Amino acid sequence: MAQGSPAHVSPPDGAQVERAIRLTYAQMMLNAVFGASTGGMFLVGFAIDLGANNVLLGLMSTVPQYFVLFQLLAACLVERGISRKKLTVAFAFLTPLCWFLVAAIPLSPMLGRGGRIAILIGVIALVTLSAQFAANARASWIGDLIPAERRGRFFGYCTMFAGIVGALFAIVEGRFLDVIRSRGVWAFTALFFFGALFGLASASLNTPQADCPLPGRGASPFLGRVREAFRNRPFVRLALVHAVVALGGVAGPFVAAYCLRDVGLSFFGLGLLNSVSTAAILIMSPVWGRLVDRFGCRPVLVLGLALMAPCATVWLLIPPGARSVAYVLLPWTNFISGAGSAAFSVAVTTMMYKTSPPEGRAVQFASYNIFVTLVGAPMPVLGGWLVSHLAKSGFAVDLRITFYLWAVFVFAAALLARRLKEPGSMPVRALLLGYFPDRVARLWESAMSVSPFFASLVRSQGRDEDGPGNGDRRDAA
Repeated sequence: MAQGSPAHVSPPDGAQVERAIRLTYAQMMLNAVFGASTGGMFLVGFAIDLGANNVLLGLMSTVPQYFVLFQLLAACLVERGISRKKLTVAFAFLTPLCWFLVAAIPLSPMLGRGGRIAILIGVIALVTLSAQFAANARASWIGDLIPAERRGRFFGYCTMFAGIVGALFAIVEGRFLDVIRSRGVWAFTALFFFGALFGLASASLNTPQADCPLPGRGASPFLGRVREAFRNRPFVRLALVHAVVALGGVAGPFVAAYCLRDVGLSFFGLGLLNSVSTAAILIMSPVWGRLVDRFGCRPVLVLGLALMAPCATVWLLIPPGARSVAYVLLPWTNFISGAGSAAFSVAVTTMMYKTSPPEGRAVQFASYNIFVTLVGAPMPVLGGWLVSHLAKSGFAVDLRITFYLWAVFVFAAALLARRLKEPGSMPVRALLLGYFPDRVARLWESAMSVSPFFASLVRSQGRDEDGPGNGDRRDAA
């Protein structure tokens, strides 16, 4: 066994844990810039400029997902004693380095549309591969670093900090891209280079964080760990719920494609609309984290999915070219769906740790992610094929049909989530009828406590407006 493996590592003390938490928050913000600069609407816009159609956009989302299988290899390395910190550091650096290759695609003018898209898909697949190693090792590592009683709040604040920075940079970069759009794909090249630098900075912050010993290493063979994961019924039930949500990947990259290409929004406009959803995540993630710690994961998960599903109906009112309608309606639904998305993310992440024992957690997380990802992986290309096939068959359809299918899958996941078992969790109605009315009542009491002050202020203002002697004249009258 190599020196520095988990067997030779002492458990982190309190100061090291606090330092890891602070550095992780910083990483989340740096990663938010990295993600905002290289993914989402910018990657879709880059692919469209390279000549990608609906089917190719679906392939771009589908093919890399199959590289999730490498999470099992990462988990196997962890179980064999390779330091989770070393794995995380190595592959966290590789991921942003791959984006320099994406940025270099326009440097190959001899390639046709198919060649450029093929290289893009191949590099994105390499990005996904390295991210699978880093994500699995980091998830197992952070699970042993963060005390169980703090995980709900920790993941809530992680989401909040990432959202703040990600939203700001998405808006600014969207405006930047609109200004230099005359440069074509070279505008995206500058953005990808910029984002990759922040990805490298985030990766560097793994180095000062404390490693920790691997719990229960050697207690059972690797395949035994895999079997244990699938025998863990609460864990498997959660994976089934998540897999149904993953089927909503049928909408894949098509929301951004529809807004940019069909509705005619600018990158800046789409960034502003997306920032509303991000703002909801920022506001609600810490709230959901506290609610998870107080009421349990299941009620928060169900409520989050129930908030998200109806939001797809707004697209009935936004046909192609309806830019003004999009700017009026989407902020409202984006805020609601953002709040639901935050609830889903915080609840699922916390419940994954709750339902998995520390021993063999890397293998269990790998099995979970592989199952969920493989279920959802074919959906983007199926969505692109479905729209193209129906249109060729003479049906008056567009990309919005995939949004409605997404809503069906999310609603089905909410129904399944109600059947999850979580010891100590409260019913959903306790959250709806207990916490929220209580919060409203407290806000009302706070308002009433300051109302005499405002009333006296208003009376004082009224006397000032009357001026000296005006009141006496009214009394005399």
